[in-house]
Amino acid sequence: MMRLLTAMKTDVTVQVRNNLYTIGIIAGVLVALALGWLAGPDQLFTYVPTTMLLVVGGSTLLYVAGMILFEKDEGTLNANIVSPMRTSEYLWSKIITLTILATVEGFVMIGGAMLIIRFSAPLTPPSIPILLLGIFGIGIVYTLIGIVLIVRFDKITDFLIPMSGVAVLLQLPFVYFLGWVEEPILLLIPTSAPTMIMQGAYTQLAAWEWMYGIGYTLLLIIGFTFWAYRAFHKHIILKVG
Repeated sequence: MMRLLTAMKTDVTVQVRNNLYTIGIIAGVLVALALGWLAGPDQLFTYVPTTMLLVVGGSTLLYVAGMILFEKDEGTLNANIVSPMRTSEYLWSKIITLTILATVEGFVMIGGAMLIIRFSAPLTPPSIPILLLGIFGIGIVYTLIGIVLIVRFDKITDFLIPMSGVAVLLQLPFVYFLGWVEEPILLLIPTSAPTMIMQGAYTQLAAWEWMYGIGYTLLLIIGFTFWAYRAFHKHIILKVG
């Protein structure tokens, strides 16, 4: 536990020094201004989950890629591998700290938009615990997918094209949650489940939607955790020897 806490402290320090929190907060403010202008109180149940899916999810993919590639270039990744730190501790430090960053960015975005909207119309606040659950879920899923992808590359330029294709696929459920395409097959895409949970913070969901959102999110986190661990072991640890 102490190694994990130490790794998390180091990761947060790196994130702050590389202005990830500054970038996230500025992005959150800009999106909040756009949401506050475009959305009304009765539209937040669709606009907030889809914006989290599109904006915060995409930035999380870039953050995890940048951090791991930075550690590769600096040689700190190799140093971590031969240190007493376990692979699981290294990975969960990234997952937890980047999910916290996504949560900060998300709350700046959502809170700012709600403050703007309240000036012009009455507003019913969302269920904060459910909203947090959804944000945590989407942050973890995006971070794990980012790890699975980035360990295969040594340069950010080589990573951008594959990441763009994966990002488009992961963000595709926004058409379902905006009601543009009512195609259930879109719910198979991993990011749909935590997005459904976030929607539940604003509106009543059916029982199957709750079971799908929570159950599928848990299955995804378990599955992607094993995949990320195996990918890290194959593409990082075995190459170091």
